[in-house]
Amino acid sequence: MAAMAAATVVRFTDFAMVGSLGPSALAGVGVGGQFYWLLESIGAIAPAGLTAVLARAVGRGDSESADRSFRQAQILGGGLALFGSALLLPLTTHAIALYGVEPDVIALGSDYLWWRIWGTLPLSIAMVFGAGLRAAGDVKTPLGVSVVGALVNVFLNWVLIHGNLGAPTLGVVGAAIASDIALITMAGLFWGLWKTRRLVLSPTGARWRPDPPMLRRLGRIGTPAGAESGFFQAGLLAFQRLMSPFGTNVIAAYNIGTTILSFSFIPGIGFSMAAATLVGQQLGARSPERASSAGWRSTIAAMATMSGVGALLVVGARPIAEAFTADPAVVALTITILWILALAHPFMAVEFAIGGSLRGAGDTLFPMLTVFSGLIVVRIGLAVALVTWFEAGIQLVWATLVADYVLKSAMLISRFRSDTWQRRRI
Repeated sequence: MAAMAAATVVRFTDFAMVGSLGPSALAGVGVGGQFYWLLESIGAIAPAGLTAVLARAVGRGDSESADRSFRQAQILGGGLALFGSALLLPLTTHAIALYGVEPDVIALGSDYLWWRIWGTLPLSIAMVFGAGLRAAGDVKTPLGVSVVGALVNVFLNWVLIHGNLGAPTLGVVGAAIASDIALITMAGLFWGLWKTRRLVLSPTGARWRPDPPMLRRLGRIGTPAGAESGFFQAGLLAFQRLMSPFGTNVIAAYNIGTTILSFSFIPGIGFSMAAATLVGQQLGARSPERASSAGWRSTIAAMATMSGVGALLVVGARPIAEAFTADPAVVALTITILWILALAHPFMAVEFAIGGSLRGAGDTLFPMLTVFSGLIVVRIGLAVALVTWFEAGIQLVWATLVADYVLKSAMLISRFRSDTWQRRRI
């Protein structure tokens, strides 16, 4: 969880440190960052496939297979990152225009997105390293590297956004460049530690030559996770597009809320990663009962922790909102979205923990189906109906996300109670 906290600081500082530039800058960085993560949905394929394959290799003590799968995941992730970047670079303005935001937000968001795309390859390298190390049981190294990356990002944001230390004043572009340099630093640290054999994943002599069977195996397991991430980000794009008629203040408030939510996600993602590793390793050791127990323990702990975080959001909604903006209208809207998000926290915990358990078992298709059902069908479907037929206010539109998480948690609990995932062959 500490590693996720450090990584989340990168996004948080980009958003918080452009707050003084006004609501349009906040909205631009928000939509630009969101579309960037839509691009990165293909980047989830290699880490998701690697987690399941490498955890089982570790569980049965096969270090050679672990090293081979790690190298092939780097090849797969790097290739997908370069392909996605080349595809999107010429289309950044059109991408941000999809959100239906004001022209000044489109200009700022497309500038931010264009520069962020240049950090896609180092992000992929760092994501694969992080997934591989966690699957092998090493959570401290990803933490240390993430802390260094976060510190670099915070410092360079201060230098480049407002032009400190004689640097040019770059605004939202400075925030994007700072993030890219932080990601390059993280990838370089991981690579240096690996080459000098200071990681639990040590080179065993496997080659960097593409291994089609292993690439297909990683792709087969990881593609549903990439599709899940793609559905999620596309759904968020559509959800935000529905907000565009309500104005820039609503867009800014929603993006403040989701930025704060990224901190709330930290314990959930931590339990998800832990569950994926433990379930995968126990299945590799041919102990499905212990795998099931690990999944349920992670779920209970995640629900208790995230419910507490949700309560803190309710209590601290106003000071949190005022930390980002002094605009009274944006502050009021931000308080509303934070209260609504707080209600969904226990159900989010279930999605993280049980979803992670299923992915660790190699059952990546079902979590994808839950995201499609909850986000695309329920949240977007209800929001479209409320806006189109009932002319509902933004508060009711935002409330549809609670129904989304309730449905997904019910589906995942039902799946995990069965033993279908235990028989999954990877």
